[in-house]
Amino acid sequence: MVVFRTALALVLACAIVSLPTAQVSTPAFADRFADSVGINVHLHYTDTLYNNFDLVRSRLAELAVRHVRDGLIATSWQPYYDRHNALGAMGIKGMFIAAAGMSDEALREFPSRTSSSFEAYEGPNEYDVSGVAAWTSSLRQSLVQLHALKTQPSLSSFPVYGPSLTSAAAFAALGDVSAYVDAANLHNYMQGRYPGTPGWGDGGYGSIDWNLALARRYAPGKPVVTTETGYWDDLAVPDSVPAVIVGRYMPRLLLEQFRKGVQRTYVYELIDDPQSGIAGRSGYGLVRADGTPKPSFLAVSNLLRLFTDRGADVTPQPFAYILEGGDDNVRQIAFQKRDGTMLLAVWVEASGYDLGSRQPVAVPPQTVRVSSPTALPLARSYRWLEDGNVLEDTTGAGHVNISLTINDALTVLQFGSPRRAVPRAVQNVRIVD
Repeated sequence: MVVFRTALALVLACAIVSLPTAQVSTPAFADRFADSVGINVHLHYTDTLYNNFDLVRSRLAELAVRHVRDGLIATSWQPYYDRHNALGAMGIKGMFIAAAGMSDEALREFPSRTSSSFEAYEGPNEYDVSGVAAWTSSLRQSLVQLHALKTQPSLSSFPVYGPSLTSAAAFAALGDVSAYVDAANLHNYMQGRYPGTPGWGDGGYGSIDWNLALARRYAPGKPVVTTETGYWDDLAVPDSVPAVIVGRYMPRLLLEQFRKGVQRTYVYELIDDPQSGIAGRSGYGLVRADGTPKPSFLAVSNLLRLFTDRGADVTPQPFAYILEGGDDNVRQIAFQKRDGTMLLAVWVEASGYDLGSRQPVAVPPQTVRVSSPTALPLARSYRWLEDGNVLEDTTGAGHVNISLTINDALTVLQFGSPRRAVPRAVQNVRIVD
């Protein structure tokens, strides 16, 4: 839900200045970002709130997500298939995790049983910690089995995502499996750190870049997906962060992943586990165990709704803007909608919570100056609030030079208006004072 107010710290610049020479940059198509986000669900957890399918369906619709991840389960419980097909009818497609040792028959039949939903296979989940001594050979056999499905015409279009692993040593042990997968797979949790963390160990351990290097080790040249990432807010569990901090981090995490080239990011997970205080289980949900949304749910929902732009694909045109001021922690990503509207996401990528003291950290605000081409003046701005709602403001609308105060909460500027022509020769540069 978007909150309309007029208190955004956005001030008109007093003078119009000419744009200096800049580097050319083409924005991403906004809807591709909206389509890059998925979420984990467990529709077979009948002893949890996931069994309330009406609630699950409602929350997924509110979240505006288009992709879910669940288990490829050969079950006689027909509602499991029916519920995923119902999601498929809503436009929410499913990627399903195949367990090691599944029969060829089960793997072949599952897509037809979830025909409205099924979009991809995924290799076994974190099999390096399964306790199987010969896990590498068993895992490789599973990938060979999944890849062989592509020889069947009815299954040939479904991609096979690689298996998730839990350590650098596991990636090294498995070796190159690129011949059997269409995409590499990561489970890259920030362990309570902020999304843009440079890491917290040797060689940037834990950072997005560090994790991407692992994925490229076992599937060089393949695109990368993250099938699990996120935060947990159960403060009885190590490396947890408060729900308001998760709400602030989550939109930035999705944007950082997209900025780094991750093809799709699945948040873990939709609904909290009903048990609290259990490491690896508790507090991950965007929705509480009683069904109520957390700030992170609202923050992600508002992000996806703003960027959603369904329809025929378009070729993004270059966008001329200059962002001056701020330090190296200022992030910016430009996007284009099909009507020519431009979106500029900007924020300060810094830690908002100290895991040692378990206290919030105040991120000092920074002032930046944004200039856009005369054909694309500012239309409105959106700023994410502590509760996950968004403040929409039209202060400065119609102007091409603005001064903007930003912090570690996401701000998105919208330039232009529907049916406005897109300029052909435009540029982008960020100038650090």
